[in-house]
Amino acid sequence: MDRTRAAVFGLRVGHAKAGDVWKAACEDIVEGLGVSRASVWVFDADHETLVCRNLFDAARREHRSGIVLARADHPDYFRAMTNNARIVASDALGHPATKGFADGYFKDSDVRSLLDFIVLHETVPVGVLCCEQSGTMREWSAADIAFLQSAAMLIGTVFLAGSTAPP
Repeated sequence: MDRTRAAVFGLRVGHAKAGDVWKAACEDIVEGLGVSRASVWVFDADHETLVCRNLFDAARREHRSGIVLARADHPDYFRAMTNNARIVASDALGHPATKGFADGYFKDSDVRSLLDFIVLHETVPVGVLCCEQSGTMREWSAADIAFLQSAAMLIGTVFLAGSTAPP
């Protein structure tokens, strides 16, 4: 998480932007966990949508953003994230909280496994940190879970107090 820590420090001293933190975090997660993709998502003010601020695809070495997920389209996922603060889905296509993504989002990138953590600023849910494994299913280890949880905690520090928007 060295890139992420450096980007957070840069943001705090005015030498970086929130987008630099998102990119660094996604690259650190892909490298640290050896996953296919990692992404940072931000809740809107009403927690009715999640907007992708950065998605890093390891195979393409490409960053993109702008995908929007609506609670109305994925109520099981939003409920699980809100109630449990994480989703550990080795079988993302069959997991009750994530199977709603099977025909669209997962199919496009052959996502088989997903590990997500809620991002909190203080006690306020502000977003989701996600990692995905494509091609084959992956059993998430305790170390994988701890790594992503630590990253989510670090990311949460860059949000404004009481806000769902980054600085």
